[in-house]
Amino acid sequence: MSPRTKEQNEAIREMRMSQIMQAAAEVYLEKGIQLEIRDVAVKAELGYGTVYHYYKNKHMLLEDLLWDALDRTESTVLPALTGDEEGGSWLRAEAFSRLLLRKCTQDPSVFILLKTVADNFHHFPGNRFNKLYAEFQERIYWPFVELIREEEIGSKSPEQAANLVFGSLVGCAALNIHHNMLSDLDVDGIVEMIYSGIQSQGR
Repeated sequence: MSPRTKEQNEAIREMRMSQIMQAAAEVYLEKGIQLEIRDVAVKAELGYGTVYHYYKNKHMLLEDLLWDALDRTESTVLPALTGDEEGGSWLRAEAFSRLLLRKCTQDPSVFILLKTVADNFHHFPGNRFNKLYAEFQERIYWPFVELIREEEIGSKSPEQAANLVFGSLVGCAALNIHHNMLSDLDVDGIVEMIYSGIQSQGR
């Protein structure tokens, strides 16, 4: 049998990384910060040594998971932030919220990112997530705040309105994820209710 090419090795590496990331997200939803590398190996149906080869500890694994989730979150909401979605800023803000809530229910790592940001990374040691938080603010949070600011709707400040939206989305996703009710999640109805409440304050 001939040795694998560099391209084949890279393809195997990417497949393994994806497998590990998906398993880590599922285990985190079950155990939170208490997860261990061994738990991830079992969930991924890989040997402990295989997972350990890529990640020496769970904090390195979670850091990669969250950075990857940030990239996927940005890709998900980009149509609303760049104006590809039709309508004014307020309609784009609603579109942003729908896209984000749907992604949370489809991709556990995106939900974990939003929940972790909301919790201010208090389960994680040291300052290793400061840069990730700053990137989230720059790439996701502040562009969303600007969409709300442009419409000047509601009595709350744009930041308060944005925090209300993010908190509501994370809470709704958490209730559905942890109670296995994802098929019943009315994304459009939830977003409409949130924004109707914000708009009514400006009347």
